[in-house]
Amino acid sequence: MSAEFQSIDEAITASYQNASQVETQARQLEARISKIDGASRHLPHRNYGQPVDLAKIRSNLTLTSLIAQDSAELAHYCGIDPSIRHRIDEEREARVLAAQSLQMQTEALRAKNERARQEREIRLNTPSWKKAYRSW
Repeated sequence: MSAEFQSIDEAITASYQNASQVETQARQLEARISKIDGASRHLPHRNYGQPVDLAKIRSNLTLTSLIAQDSAELAHYCGIDPSIRHRIDEEREARVLAAQSLQMQTEALRAKNERARQEREIRLNTPSWKKAYRSW
């Protein structure tokens, strides 16, 4: 009988260790998701030792959207389309490039206006007797 108790004790211990490992992984995943602003309140409830239900996460549109916008890697892990994050990054990069282009155009216009202002000042400061005899 000692062998039976030992085997059941080993089974109990193994079961508990397995549940502890699952719990640790689930808490780490929940902690990672909770770092996203507003995501922690949308996490599905789970019991101790149970993994995070990724299907419930995918069925929650708000949580899915928050995860997809935050991290392509986390979205992929949860089974969410990671291309959303890539599109967001591409749009952000396009906005940055557009802003840089606009800034360069503004600087070019500013330089052109400054040259025109200087030319006007030179013409205004030129004596009238010299203005009549300009040669082009």
